[in-house]
Amino acid sequence: IEVEEDKDGYLTISKYEQPSKDYTFEDLGIDENKLFEKVKKIKGNADFYNSEVTNLNNLEVIDGNAVFRYSQVTDLANLEIIGGKADFYASQVTNLGNLKKIGGDAVFRSSQVTDLANLEIIGGKADFKFSQVTDLGNLEKIGGDAVFRDSQVIDLANLKIIGGKADFNYSQITNLANLEIIGGDADFTNSQVTDLGNLEYIDGDAYFGYSQVTSLGNLKKIGGDAVFRSSQVTDLANLEIIGGFADFTNSQVTDLGNLEKIDGFADFTNSQVTDLGNLEYIGGDADFSYSQVTDLGNLGKIGGDVYIKNSPLTVDDFKNIQIGECIFT
Repeated sequence: IEVEEDKDGYLTISKYEQPSKDYTFEDLGIDENKLFEKVKKIKGNADFYNSEVTNLNNLEVIDGNAVFRYSQVTDLANLEIIGGKADFYASQVTNLGNLKKIGGDAVFRSSQVTDLANLEIIGGKADFKFSQVTDLGNLEKIGGDAVFRDSQVIDLANLKIIGGKADFNYSQITNLANLEIIGGDADFTNSQVTDLGNLEYIDGDAYFGYSQVTSLGNLKKIGGDAVFRSSQVTDLANLEIIGGFADFTNSQVTDLGNLEKIDGFADFTNSQVTDLGNLEYIGGDADFSYSQVTDLGNLGKIGGDVYIKNSPLTVDDFKNIQIGECIFT
């Protein structure tokens, strides 16, 4: 481990890990807390697994990966930057109040950390499942997947981007006011989120079943499947495109708003929709069985079969619509 000393006597070390898989610094009679009394920066990876260090109160920067999994460290009050992955799974750390950036994945699952109030960026995946973190009020970006399922987080008021999947299932989060993009699937099942705020784009599937969401707000595109079955959503508002399957079965949706295109199968079975409005295209089958649809609006093409059993629609209603296969009555 290379060591550099500044003019004030504080140390920068090249990396940190136990000397061997077979024995630790403690086995050699070395007090790790004394080793770290003056350490301010670690240039490379820092692995505190099996370490006896409890106090890192002068540490400000870890440029590489930081592993605190099952460690004894409790105090990281002055740490500002972790350049790589941050792993706090089942750690004893409670205070990361000055941490501003995690460059890679962030694992807080089952950790004791409660304070991340100043964290602004997580460059990779973020896992908060079963964590004690409540405040992420300054977080602006998560570069990869974000797991808030069964977490205590309530505030994501400044979050703008989730680069991958977003799992809000059984989360406590209510405020996503500034979120603009979700780069993968978005699962709002059993969540407390009511307002999608400025969210414009979900790249993958979107699940709203048993959620508190009632309006999609500014959402314009869902890249994959859209599941509204057993949801509280009533208004699709500004949504224009559903890139996969659209499930309105037993939903509360009455107004398709600006929706123009469903690339996959569209299921209106037992739905409340009566007017397809601006919808122009359904790429797969269209099931209107037991539906309330009476007005096909601007619909011009259905790529697959049409099902109208026990619906107000008749075969004549589709005479000006291009049908890919058959109509089943």
